[in-house]
Order: sequence, then C-alpha cells, then structure tokens
Amino acid sequence: MSTLPSSEPPDQISAESILKDIYAKRTQLKIKSTTTPKVDILDLEELKEFQRRKRTEFETYLKRNRLDMGQWIRYGQFEIEQHDWKRARSVYERALLVDSSYIPLWIRYIDNELKNKFINHARNLLNRAITILPRVDKLWYKYLFVEESLQNWDIVRALFRKWCLLEPKSNAWDSFIQFEIRQENWENVRDVFSQYVLVHPQIDTWLQWVKFETVHGDIDTIRSVYSLALDTLISFEDRNTSSPVLHDDIIDLIISFANWEATQLELERVRALYNISLDKWPEEKKLQDGLVDFEKKHGNTSTMEESIIGKRKREYETYLLKNPQDYDTWWLYFDLLQDNFPHDILIHAYDKFLVGFTQFKPKDGTKTIKWQRYIYLWIRYLIFLELETDDIEKCRTYYKMLINEVIPNKNFTFGKIWILYSEFEIRHNGLTEARKILGRSIGMVPKDKLFMKYIEIEMNLKEFDRVRKLYEKYLQFNPGNLNTWISYIELEASLGDDERVRALYNIILEEDNKNFISNFLPNESRLQMMKKFIDFETEEQEYDNARELYEKYLKLSDYSPEIWISFAMYQNSTPTKEQLQDIRERLENEEENGSDEEQEIEFEISEVNKENARSVFEKAIEFYKTQHDTKRRILMLEAFQGYEETYGTEETKERLLKRMPQVVKKRIIEDDTEKEVIDYIFPDDVKLNKNASKFLELAKKWSETQK
Repeated sequence: MSTLPSSEPPDQISAESILKDIYAKRTQLKIKSTTTPKVDILDLEELKEFQRRKRTEFETYLKRNRLDMGQWIRYGQFEIEQHDWKRARSVYERALLVDSSYIPLWIRYIDNELKNKFINHARNLLNRAITILPRVDKLWYKYLFVEESLQNWDIVRALFRKWCLLEPKSNAWDSFIQFEIRQENWENVRDVFSQYVLVHPQIDTWLQWVKFETVHGDIDTIRSVYSLALDTLISFEDRNTSSPVLHDDIIDLIISFANWEATQLELERVRALYNISLDKWPEEKKLQDGLVDFEKKHGNTSTMEESIIGKRKREYETYLLKNPQDYDTWWLYFDLLQDNFPHDILIHAYDKFLVGFTQFKPKDGTKTIKWQRYIYLWIRYLIFLELETDDIEKCRTYYKMLINEVIPNKNFTFGKIWILYSEFEIRHNGLTEARKILGRSIGMVPKDKLFMKYIEIEMNLKEFDRVRKLYEKYLQFNPGNLNTWISYIELEASLGDDERVRALYNIILEEDNKNFISNFLPNESRLQMMKKFIDFETEEQEYDNARELYEKYLKLSDYSPEIWISFAMYQNSTPTKEQLQDIRERLENEEENGSDEEQEIEFEISEVNKENARSVFEKAIEFYKTQHDTKRRILMLEAFQGYEETYGTEETKERLLKRMPQVVKKRIIEDDTEKEVIDYIFPDDVKLNKNASKFLELAKKWSETQK
C-alpha cells in the first residue's frame, strides 16, 4: 500500500497506520494469553496446595496416557525439585514398571541419584540396569565411569570382565584394554587380548595386539602374536570355508607378517612365508603381488615373460571378480592358463570359478546370450577333461551336474549338452547310458534336435522299430513339423512298407483327421504332402489310386486351375488300367522268351488318354461356369487350347477356337454414374440360351393348340 503524498498535513491518520496499530494490539493480546502466569507462594499452606494441585494434574494425565514416559520423567523431576526424594523414587519406580526398556528413564533416574550424592542408590540402580538390559552399552559405560571416578579399580575390572563374558562388540574390549593400559598392567592387557581375538578374530584385532607388543613387548612376543594369529585364523577358515572375509583377513595378516619380517631383515623367513602361503592359495593375487614386490626390493626378480604373464593373469582375476558374468574375458583367461600354466592350475581355475563360483552363473530366467556363452565355457571344460586329461569319471560327473543342477530345464534347456553327453557315453561304450540320456531329454525337455539325434543313432544301428517309436513320439510332440512327416514317410518307403507309407499319408490327408492335423499343418503343407502322395502312387504304378487322390487334391486346393491342368496332363501321360495290364503282359512275355536284358517298354499316348485329359478340362470349365468364375473359366479354356495345340487335330482345334469368349464393352449406371465395363460372352452360353428360347416358343404354340 502506498503512503500518502507529502503535501498532506503531518498529523493526518493514514489507513496504513491504522492497520499497523491493530496488528500490534492483536500480537500483544496473543502473547499475554499464552504466557503462563507466575505463582507467588507466600506460605506453607500455599506450597502444599500447589504441590497437591500439580500432583493431581500429573496423576490425572498419567491415568489417561500411562505410556508417556516423558511425562513420568517430568513428574519425577517435579518431586526432586520439591526435595521429596521418597516420592521421586516412587515415581521413577512406577515408571520402570510401565517400561523398563526406556533408556532415558534409567539415565535420568541414575543422574538424579548421583547429583544428590546418593552413591549407593545409584550403584544399585546401575546394577539393576545392566542386569535387565545387558546389551545396552550406555548403561555399562555409565556404571564404569562412576566406579572409575570413585577409583574403585577392582570393581571397574570386575565390571569389565562381567561385560566381556557377554561377548560384546569391539568397543567394550577396546575400553577394557585402554583401562588396563592406564593402570599399566601389561600382563592383564595380554590376557584381555587373548580373549578378545577369540571373540573377534578379525585382522584389526590381531594387528592391534601386534601394535601393543611393538610398544611394550619384544621381537619374540611380536612374532609369537603373528604366528598365533595365523594358526587361529586358518583353523577358523577350515571350519568355516564359506567366509570370504576371513580368508581376506588371513591374506592381509600374512602380508603384514612378511613386511614386519622384512623390516627385521629376516629375508629367508619372508620367502618361506610367501612360498608356503602360495602353495596353499596359488591363485591369490595379493600374495603374488606381495612376493613380486619383495623380490623387486631384494634383487630376486622373475624373468620378463613370466612377469608379464603373471601380471596379465592377476589383472584378469581382479577384473573377473568384479565382473563375473563377462564370459568373453573368462574365455581369454582360460586361454592364458592353458597356454602358459600346468594343467593342475587350469583345472583348479575351472573348478573354482566355473563350478564353485555361484556369481558366475547367469541370473536370467530365460534363455539369453549370456546363458549360451556360459554353457560354451562348460563345453570347453568338458572337452578338455575328456581329451587333454583323460579324466573320464570327472567329466561324466560334471555332465551330470550340468544337466541336473546348472541348466534350469523347467524353464529352458540346451539340446547341445544332451547330445554331447550322449555322444560322450557312446565314445566310451555306454550305448545303454546314451539311450537313457536321450530318452530322458525328450521326456523332460523335448526338442527337435534331440529327437533327430536319437533317431540318427538308432538309424545307424539299424534299429528300425526303435526309430518308428521315436518318430511316433516326435510327431506327438510336434505334429506341425512337415519335415518330420516327410522323413518318416521316406524311411518307411526305403524299407518297402507301402502300407505304412499310405497310412501316414492318410493321417495327414484324410477328412476324418482334418480337424486334428489342420491345427498344426497349414493348408500349403497338406497340399505339398498330397502332391508327394500322388508321386508315390505313380512310382508304385498305382495310377487309379493317384487319380482318386487328384480328386481330393482338387478339393483340398479349392479347385485351383493349376491342379486341374496338372490332373489333365496326368491323365494324358499315364496309362489306363487296360493299358497298364497290356504293358505288364508284354513284359511277362519278354521274360518268358528268356531275354536277360532289361526291357523298357515306352508308354505311347493314345486317344483314350487324350479323351481322359479333355474330360478333365471340360469338368474344370463346367465347374467354373457353375461358380460364375469368368476369369478362371477363361484360364482353363486357354489351357485347353494350349493342350489341343500339342495333342489335338485340326478339327478339335477349330471346335475349341469357336468356344473362346468374345470381349464386349457395356455401359452400366452405378451410384448415379455411368461406367464402361468389359464383359465376356461365351458361345456355349449363347447357344444354350438360343436352345432355351426355341423350346419356350414351341411350348407356347402347343399351349395355344390345346385351347
């Protein structure tokens, strides 16, 4: 809000000044209303009345809010301010009955006793507190501080020992040690350390003991502590092999021990320590680096090539520990070990990382590229075990582990592993075991390649009954695989079992099975199988069967013009039943005449074959005529004309030429628009219409004569 112009009189009241006065008065009233009035107590009766009223307020509130520990503390503090220690203790004891785990209540209660120099009361409270809440460090520290302030050293030591019996955290032990150091009781410090390292055997604890001995001990005591530390941690690791933290502590302690021995110029001790450690942990990078650094300082260096290879090996291991699923790097790492290190180290690396390293396995629940690369590393190891080390039993064990534990067969599988496992057993004369493996694979995780491999093995063994059973199971698993049907049919054809071949074709093509097969095989596949069936019957010289199949072929193809044409040409190029009988009789006569040479009698196309072909063309033309399919009708006439050009006479050519349609243009009105369209007039239709018109005219005349 703007101020008034300076031209106005100075004593004039503005709107802004009025608002400011109102706001100031409201603020003063609010402050007065919230300020607690001071009560002046003039005599003993007023004091008792005040105390009674306050106690009533506290008791009333606590009846409603019994768990409000802050109010209990304020109540107790009020009684202390009134110097009524008995009532104050009563309030605190009642509060402890409500919640004895509330730490601030204990602290306030104890502090009040200490402030008023009730030491025995405070000591009793502290003793109760650490008994009820033994895991609360603050109460222990409070108790220890009180006793140490009173210089009760024996009580402090006893409290520390009682606390350490509970195996508390490191801070309690550290405080105990610092107390004994202040008291300069070195043997007591060592006793505490001897218990401390058993409860907390981490390297920090041992190094803390070593640091103490460095100041207050000698070389022998320091070496003894290091030796004891190594023996203790290694025994713990043997009992708890799954603790990587403990293992790292051991390695760090060894390096610290070696560095200390180096400062004492005990070089042989250092080398012995590193060599013994590397024998136990040959792949430990920190130990290798420590030994290399030691040898560099003291002149016993390795060759340049060994240094480079060792460095690369350690870099790979460091990287792979952080990136365990980088399988390309794993492949390079195994290449390095295989080319430059003994087989034992390579096998140890495979067993440690590939088999034992849980993070190495992909976490994906689906079949991904990670899983494929991971499985190829397994394959590499299995081939190495079989071909390089000839460890057949170990290789078999890992094959079983791979298919039983590693691959999640319920979600997905790797058919290549099952196939490799079966081939492995076959190479080692385990045909029965190989069959069990493949049988289990197609029962648990059926795949096309598993069936085909099993079939291939049984085919090579000439076990055709087994092959048939496998094909049946294969088709039950994947009836939509056309190649499987073809392979099965070709097998039966090669075995000369024509009835089985026809049965298989009928399963696919019969109308009774259409609803079952059509769910899996598309119509194009069924058309392809029908063509193969016709070819089979033709090769078997069952031409009548083939002609019947052509009728089904037409229906299956929805009466395709190409099938009509193919049927017509088939009728033209294959003998009839009588012709086939004549050919067979002629062949029998040739055999009776004693001719050893195979006689090939060529089939000559007769007029009967031509008429059969023309009959097919006529059926096709008539069918498309009834379907009012002008385009296909013309197509069949043109195909018929092409046939007559090759096999017909001048008369048949002329007769068919007259049946070809004429192109006419018509004008029609569609959507109030006149359009020009092309139409075809077939002479057969015109002739039929003329005959119909003549018949109607004669009927009309006959009707008139009857009147």
